[in-house]
Amino acid sequence: MQIDNVKINREKNAFHGELNFFDNELSKDDSKEMLYRLLSWKLGPVEPTRHFELSYNSDKNRVEVDVFVSVTKAEAGNVDTVKYIFSKLMEFTAIYNREFEDLSKDM
Repeated sequence: MQIDNVKINREKNAFHGELNFFDNELSKDDSKEMLYRLLSWKLGPVEPTRHFELSYNSDKNRVEVDVFVSVTKAEAGNVDTVKYIFSKLMEFTAIYNREFEDLSKDM
């Protein structure tokens, strides 16, 4: 896995985090299984709002992942929002790495 980009933006009513990375080691066939394994992160607790997109780029022979986290200012309250969003993005990479290791053992 190689991280391509991490962004955290503050807008009028919300904070948004974005993480883009790619993986040359995951095969096209295994990318669907990985997608199913990662759904628990997306479907976890309601706060913060989170989403990811995982696709296989056949031209570059790699999996590409875009991860998004959003927190409204009202939800942010007293937490350090930048650290919180960053930790949620990194939480996704930790789950991805764990599932990749498990999937690799199954191959």
